[in-house]
Parts: sequence; structure tokens; C-alpha cells
Amino acid sequence: MFLSRTLLESERAFARRFFAHTLDALLPRMRLYVRRVGDTRRALSLNGGRISMPRACFEHSDPRQGLRLSHPYIAGVFAHELLHQWQRLQGHAVTRQAAWLQVKAVCLRTDPYAYAGCDDQAEALQSFLSAQVEQQGQMWQDYVSGCIAGHADPVFAGVAEWVAGQMPETAITRV
Repeated sequence: MFLSRTLLESERAFARRFFAHTLDALLPRMRLYVRRVGDTRRALSLNGGRISMPRACFEHSDPRQGLRLSHPYIAGVFAHELLHQWQRLQGHAVTRQAAWLQVKAVCLRTDPYAYAGCDDQAEALQSFLSAQVEQQGQMWQDYVSGCIAGHADPVFAGVAEWVAGQMPETAITRV
């Protein structure tokens, strides 16, 4: 019976491609689970490097095999959940914030993932930096999905540098 497993080399390589070394502290102990409880069609990221993905995201729907990371949507969803792990490493209380956003969304009938698009890199970075955790996750998911599909949106270039730790802190004062 499958409970969890560490990331396969292809999944670690995917994380390094989009996060460079910013997840290195967590990657060795990160665990991948198949989503079994609640809405099993959605992914979930929990403290301690635990990511649960829907069964359909794995090769042949077998969680012992790799995630289908050549599929833009699946790669984007995995990147979204990895970003939540990255946010935790940055000191954000992701689980508490995301749970509140989900409750609020049900009560107010809003979309916690919605964000305003733009055509300017600096504006996109500022939007990312001021967004709540689910909006950041959705922006990142859209960027990574585009990369995998072969049409990455250049407006997210600054966001990609920021997440990968390749933009100096002083650069955001210009944003």
C-alpha cells in the first residue's frame, strides 16, 4: 500500500529548474503523497515538505511512478504546491492563510486564486510580492504551465528570478 515517497530525481530536477537552490534545505526530506481525503481532484501542500497530488497526476495513475511533468497543467499544479513550500521557507504561515482564504471564498463566493494580469515585468513582480499566498501560487502555476507548454509569459521573468533567489533584495526598491 502506497503511503508516501521521496521525490524522484526527475521531480527534484523540475524543482531545481524553477526554484534553483531555494528549496535545497527542504528537498531531501520532501514527501509526495496521493490525495485520498477531501477533494481528491485537488493538490495540497502541508508543513514539513508534504505535498499530496491527485492520482491522475502520476504516470499510469500510479503514485509510485513519477509525476507527469511534461503535461503543462500537472507541472503547473506541482509548481504551485512547491511554491507553498517555498513560501514556508520564507516565513509565511501558508496553511493558516490558505485555510482562511478558502473559508472566506466559500462565504463570500470569491476566487482566492484570481489576480489581475499586467504587461509590465516590474508591475508583475510588485503584484506577486503584495499578493496573498494563493494568488502567488496561481501566478507561479500560470508561469510554469506556460514554460512547459513552450510559451512562457515574459512578464513573469522578474517573478521567476525572485523565486529562484537570483534577484537581489535591493532590486525590489526600484519596483
